[in-house]
Amino acid sequence: MKFNSTLIINTIAENFKSSRVYDVSADPLPRNSIEYYWVWILQNCGEFGLFLIFYLAMAILYAIGGIVFYLFDKFKLFPSRKIQIKKYPSSYEIRRCINNLVINYITIILPLGIISFPFSKVLGLTHDLPLPTIWKFLLDIFLCLLGEDFFHYWMHRFFHTPWFYKNIHKEHHYFSAPFGFTASYAHPVEVVFLGIATFAPAFILRPHYITFYSWFIVRQLDAVLTHSGYDIELFPFNFMPYYGGTVFHDYHHKQFTCNYGSRFTYLDKLFNTYKEKPTKIPSSEPSNNSLSNNKKQS
Repeated sequence: MKFNSTLIINTIAENFKSSRVYDVSADPLPRNSIEYYWVWILQNCGEFGLFLIFYLAMAILYAIGGIVFYLFDKFKLFPSRKIQIKKYPSSYEIRRCINNLVINYITIILPLGIISFPFSKVLGLTHDLPLPTIWKFLLDIFLCLLGEDFFHYWMHRFFHTPWFYKNIHKEHHYFSAPFGFTASYAHPVEVVFLGIATFAPAFILRPHYITFYSWFIVRQLDAVLTHSGYDIELFPFNFMPYYGGTVFHDYHHKQFTCNYGSRFTYLDKLFNTYKEKPTKIPSSEPSNNSLSNNKKQS
């Protein structure tokens, strides 16, 4: 069988083309400003261009969230909300983390998104109007939060088995006291597998693309918060049942063998891997927060 590289390239290119021509003046007409700008971006940038805009938005908002909590640490703001008292990241740890993030976002997260784009189109996700109602949007985001938590729990427990912890997941646990930027700090293999956990509920639900893309932004911002090292009680997710939040996950980084869920506590309570979250995690250890605690599972 003759290898036809041109046919393969053209086939791939076809999958990234817009499925139709978009026009803000065509039926169905946009009903509000959100729908208008949604179609305007599709008209001027195409469907793949819209994906790149959301990817950049996710990366920028992640960076902003990380910077906010970096400033909390640098200027020791809100010390009463700090979970692991006296543990602040050093300049070296921040540089190490950001170097890892740049590599992961360029070589792992962006390619995963590009691969998912034609696959999501095959599954039947749509860019078309009308956009989902606010209640449908919020319901799908909530179901994605629940679904990702389920898949993440089992993958996370798997990564805590001896071989995978020592060779892969230990990288993420380099920081026993996480800070905002550490949310996506991980071995590339882990980024791929946990990325699958993030895609899975969206691929099962097959929501509108505006929900699909918004879900990834919400998930990343939630990850920044749960790794921030600060207990922010007024964060809206804290009002959801079984939401463990920052203290729940921070305690996982401190103790290693408990609290495997992304954010919710119900699976850990069901499978007896939950440990009661303390209001504060006292520490007499030095302020440098890195590798010492990893000896527990090395």
